[in-house]
Amino acid sequence: MLVFISTLIFVPLSAEERKSDVPEWLGEFKKLDENELTKKKEGWYATGLPLFGNDAVNGSGLGVLANIFYNGTKSDSSFKYTPYEYLFNVGVYRTNRGTQNNYLAWDAPYFADTAYRLRAYVGHDASLYNQYFGVGTESLQPLYFKDRNVDGSRITRNATYSDFENANSYTRNRGPGKEFTSNQHYHDYQFETTYGQFAADKTIFQVFRIWGGVEFSRNSVRRYDGTSTEAKEPLTSIKVPAVEDSSKITEDANARKIIGINGGNLNYVRAGIAYDTRDYEPDPDRGWLIEYNINKAERTIGSDFGYIRHFAQAKNFYQPFPKLFEEFVIAQRVALTKIEGNVPFFEYRYLYSIDGPFGALGGQNTLRGYRQERFFGPVIGFYNIELRYRVGSFSLWDQFFQLSIVPFYDVGRVWDKLRDVNAVGYKHARGVGLRLIWNQATVILMDYAYSREDQLFYVDIGHTF
Repeated sequence: MLVFISTLIFVPLSAEERKSDVPEWLGEFKKLDENELTKKKEGWYATGLPLFGNDAVNGSGLGVLANIFYNGTKSDSSFKYTPYEYLFNVGVYRTNRGTQNNYLAWDAPYFADTAYRLRAYVGHDASLYNQYFGVGTESLQPLYFKDRNVDGSRITRNATYSDFENANSYTRNRGPGKEFTSNQHYHDYQFETTYGQFAADKTIFQVFRIWGGVEFSRNSVRRYDGTSTEAKEPLTSIKVPAVEDSSKITEDANARKIIGINGGNLNYVRAGIAYDTRDYEPDPDRGWLIEYNINKAERTIGSDFGYIRHFAQAKNFYQPFPKLFEEFVIAQRVALTKIEGNVPFFEYRYLYSIDGPFGALGGQNTLRGYRQERFFGPVIGFYNIELRYRVGSFSLWDQFFQLSIVPFYDVGRVWDKLRDVNAVGYKHARGVGLRLIWNQATVILMDYAYSREDQLFYVDIGHTF
């Protein structure tokens, strides 16, 4: 059951008189406290680091990330209120399992000292091992396998993912004189996308943001059906040549359960409204983000599919004991989304909020104890809570760092229809993480998470939410 721990909407008031030249769209709740303000850099500065990633689906990877910020000067009227004036972000990443991510982003909150925010994001991603366990409630079924993948052998239910993968690494024998077949890629598919996202929003009455945007993408899906591979022979465990059998995607497409098995062009228009009182967006201590948005794929602008997604979420950041434990923050998020229309199967897993895109249930952005995008469907709901406690700070080479420990708990599930939403059958995950905040605006994440299926470790940039 999704339970959102309610807290009071807290908007701090500053004893310091507001300067007359501070833009009227900047609320007092966004003002940095004096301690953080003394550490905020002026002008241009960069944070860059090698990326060391680890994910059970994508594999272990290396890359590079560079953030270039412009903060203005302390004499600027907005300096005390904004995390930065401009951010240029570039990333290149490769893994040992063939995943690649390449992107270039630009973000300008209060562009040219106005109430408008502009964003642009372009990139190219590829993955050889995207997961597919069906759409909707079918994907919620626990993992099971036959011992050494042999028909008639003992069946293990509620399996861990590692045991499930190991069992499926054995060949299937079609009979005497026939070639071995494999179903180790039965739940895998290859996905490649090139995309561009552009968005603008306007702050109204200091706390509301009205926004719109577009996205264009070219997507390619490839299956492993009929490809040559190697798999273990059940009696000897020796690897032998084999041919991949039909995949789950092929079976569901033949049964007319899904469409889009070859990919296609997807072009969107999107719009939304948000109530945003977060004090410091990259690493909030207090405030709310409550939003609703619509994403519409339109054939009239060149999309191969036409459908609509509704997305609603609420995030809350709360200091329960600001006098005694100023560094302790309870962070929560609850979200519900519905998609309907002519939907290609790979779009069920793609969610978008005012803060940017993220994947469906499973992986670092939602349900951390399960593999990336393990569950998706027409209706998705989830809840996250983190207890963020900042244990210390230090300076090194003229750079300012803060370290937090973060126990967390995630819960969520999918449904076939909105009317099916209920309070049973949820998937649960829990874990603990570290956050290294670099110069206040760059968050380095390290999380260990576990569930009934898996134990996973993540290294990434940015808070989960």
